[in-house]
Amino acid sequence: MLKLRPLTLALIIVITAGVFSSVAQAKASSSETEKSILAFYDSYAEDLRQERREAIANRYDRRGVYLMGNGSKRLQTFEQIKDSYLTKWSGPGSFEWKDLSVDIISKDAAAVVGKFMWTAKDGKAFNFSYTGVLIKHKGEWRIRIEDESMAPPSPGN
Repeated sequence: MLKLRPLTLALIIVITAGVFSSVAQAKASSSETEKSILAFYDSYAEDLRQERREAIANRYDRRGVYLMGNGSKRLQTFEQIKDSYLTKWSGPGSFEWKDLSVDIISKDAAAVVGKFMWTAKDGKAFNFSYTGVLIKHKGEWRIRIEDESMAPPSPGN
């Protein structure tokens, strides 16, 4: 049987406890980050439903945003995004996120994937897939990349 000196045994216990404590702290931090991102998306949905144009525009990265979807890619400046929301955008009749998943990349970056249902004011519903990359800047999450792709129509429609 292996005999350990009391000091050696104490060091093994302390090191093992430190490793498990670090892992637990990382998981708790990750959980808090995920909660803050999901809260961001909850309030984003409410801003969309209430047509809070400036609040929506302010969710985007000040360096600009890569807008993706349906085979397209374009980089728009923050000013272009803001102008579009303030002067051209029309809000939904209703809006709902579905099945959002958060992948934390670092303490200041995360990927979000899921779906949403956009119902127009005339009652017509549209399903979209969604991918977003968020960057944390000065304590605030901002959208840096966003892909919104409409689901293809069902056969026979």
